[in-house]
Parts: sequence; C-alpha cells; structure tokens
Amino acid sequence: SWLKSGPYSGGNAFDFFFTGTIPWILLIGAAVVTVLMIQGTIKSGSLPWPMIIAFATILAAVLLLIRVLFNPGAGDSGVDRGIGMILSFVSGIVAAAGGVMSYTAGGGNIKDLADISKIKGSFDSKDTTPPPPLPPPT
Repeated sequence: SWLKSGPYSGGNAFDFFFTGTIPWILLIGAAVVTVLMIQGTIKSGSLPWPMIIAFATILAAVLLLIRVLFNPGAGDSGVDRGIGMILSFVSGIVAAAGGVMSYTAGGGNIKDLADISKIKGSFDSKDTTPPPPLPPPT
C-alpha cells in the first residue's frame, strides 16, 4: 500500500486508546473547561475546577510520556515517533504546567494533590443555605 512507502505510516494517535485517545480527551476537556470558566459559563465555586484541570493535564502528560518513551503497542504496525508525537508531548507538558500554575495561583498547594482527605474535602458542598421550599400543590 502507498501508506507504508517512505517514512510515513498509516497509524495515528487514535490507534492507541490509553496513550493516544485518553490524553487527547483529557487535554481537550481541560481546554474546554478553561474557556467556559473564563467566559463565566461555569461558576468557579461549583467544583474545584483548577484541581480537576491540574489532574487531567498531569495524567495526559504522563500518558504522552509513556507513548514517547516506550511506544507501547506499535509493534509491527510501522508507527514511529515523529514530530507530531514530540509536539503532542511538549504541548501536554505545557498544559500540565499551566494546570498546576492555575491551581497554585488559586490558593492550592502542590502537596495537597497527594493528600486524599484534602482532595475529598474539596469536593464537599460549601453551600450551607437550605434549598428553596417546594411549591404548593395544585
């Protein structure tokens, strides 16, 4: 086939679910949530979004690192590390750095990311107002 001739191959990132598709979803999701937060569509107090974005981008960067270092699953398919993989890895590292900087700028501490009780506590509801009363029956 013409795809196997030369330095090009027919493979792409979506051929590898855990080290291709998952990092793509995590990075695109983090970007969408960031844009929605900037626009004010997502309220900043509803969930600990900076922590979620930091986790998502760090996980994506680690999965991309695994792809770059070990190239798992490539086997005989002819998929090689090219400039696209290197640029994806670099952009994952940049996104992870931005996610961590956003988390720390919002008052978070890097050490808190390793403390499960603080992570669980950040998801607890901070709103103590009672819900509005139910409407009268008709």
